Amino acid sequence: MQAIRLKNIHFTYPDQYQEILSGITLDICDGQKIALIGKNGCGKSTLLKIIRGELQPTSGSISYPIAVPKIGYLPQDLMISNQLTVRDFLLQGDINSYNIIREINTLSAEKNLCVEDGLHLAELWQNYDHDNVLFWEQNVDEVIRKMDLNALANQSCNTLSAGETTRVQLALLLLQNPDILILDEPTNHLDLQELMWLENWLNNYPKAILYVSHDRVFIDHTASKIIELEKGKVVIRKGNYESFTKDKQELQEHQLKQYMQRTKLIGKLQEAAQKRHNWANSFQKETRPEGGGFVYESIFNAARTMNQQAKHIEERIIMLQNRFPIEKPIRDKTRKIMFSPVQGQPKELLSLKDIDFSYGEKQVLHNLYFYLWGGEKIWLAGANGIGKTTLLKIITGELKPTKGTVSYTNFLKVGVYNQNLNTLPGNLTILEFLKQFSDSEMEIRNFMGCLGLTGDIAYQKIEVLSWGEKAKVQLTSLLCGKYNLLLLDEPTNHLDIKTREMLEQALNQYQGAVIFVSHDRAFIQNLATRKFELK
Repeated sequence: MQAIRLKNIHFTYPDQYQEILSGITLDICDGQKIALIGKNGCGKSTLLKIIRGELQPTSGSISYPIAVPKIGYLPQDLMISNQLTVRDFLLQGDINSYNIIREINTLSAEKNLCVEDGLHLAELWQNYDHDNVLFWEQNVDEVIRKMDLNALANQSCNTLSAGETTRVQLALLLLQNPDILILDEPTNHLDLQELMWLENWLNNYPKAILYVSHDRVFIDHTASKIIELEKGKVVIRKGNYESFTKDKQELQEHQLKQYMQRTKLIGKLQEAAQKRHNWANSFQKETRPEGGGFVYESIFNAARTMNQQAKHIEERIIMLQNRFPIEKPIRDKTRKIMFSPVQGQPKELLSLKDIDFSYGEKQVLHNLYFYLWGGEKIWLAGANGIGKTTLLKIITGELKPTKGTVSYTNFLKVGVYNQNLNTLPGNLTILEFLKQFSDSEMEIRNFMGCLGLTGDIAYQKIEVLSWGEKAKVQLTSLLCGKYNLLLLDEPTNHLDIKTREMLEQALNQYQGAVIFVSHDRAFIQNLATRKFELK
């Protein structure tokens, strides 16, 4: 059953001349799990805004075959800053019911009510029954149970981890009972356990879900249809990510084969036409280019006949190109990034012995021993909040352990990728920031170009960049530095699939050591040489 149909959607931003969406046609049907993929900046967010009605297309139409659906939207990196408990935050989904419940609880807690307050409490209970507030409370408690939030129900929202926040926001969307859920990179900051929970939840959700994700394994486990947005157009395939990539490769190979055959055929036809023209022109000097004869006319003129044959061949070429066109298949330019070579890599880079660390009374690390050898690629694993980022900060010296020793080899130079992109200096332009890491603007530009940061974007302030662009800027700073140890805290968040694959390849070829925190299972499988898990 169709919920939304987009037909021939075009969109151009007022300050740009180039279309960002060009002839998009797609259907969103009830029960589908649709993954929207594509490079950073290709127009995914614009398409989501058009579907949600936040933007109007430049041309094209959006129709609703049955009725206008109710859409629930989960943006990326949306934190809850208020101090309400999780249950109260969800009860606020119906503000009238929440206010009645809050006032009843406040007055009921009073030991000695005055007559006026007693009458008001009685009035509130009448409103409670009249507005069916009990049903709303039961609905909230049912959603808390379904979303596995019982343990967090009385916890303050501003103390939640990123994964817990995602679950709470999803619960709030469910209370709105939307016909379609739109999720923008819901897997960011989730640990492996939360990722598997979200996969299971998506697969069992009965209504339509459209989500943006660059997590290849997550897409493979959840998607029933994949939409790839590339150069303003979409490629739509049923099935998961594995079948999509296989079909796309086979289609590109088939298109390339057809294109090469057509190019070869047209080349032969052009050669045949040119031979006939050349023969006609050299037949006799007096013969004009159009095939005319001498000043006297002859019944048969071979030059004229040969030129006519050439014209028929040229007409056939035009017919093939116009009536049966074959476009050259789009192939990404082979781009590659490479970290600076490491000279004289020692065997042992660092060691941590008998480390303890506490935040106040909360102990995070206890009796920890850790050794790192040159060239290792270590996956630092563990649930959110277990102490992975704390351990990285101890290695960099940003935090001092309460007990234990940290030893480094001589000439150790550490590069750090921080998952909190808000730590980047927003008041600087990209170029001003990156010049702190390299004196060569040409080198900076080359690295930026490989990551898709081209043109005048170098002069934009970091604060106006998208999350994906900020991630690429921070990654460029590591490429410019001459490091022999990289500490990467969730480096794949916000990066598109192509960039993730480029980063994997670069890190595998990198001669230095890497300690990384990641929940991207494909990235982990393709990179890690050793696992170090905190429990």
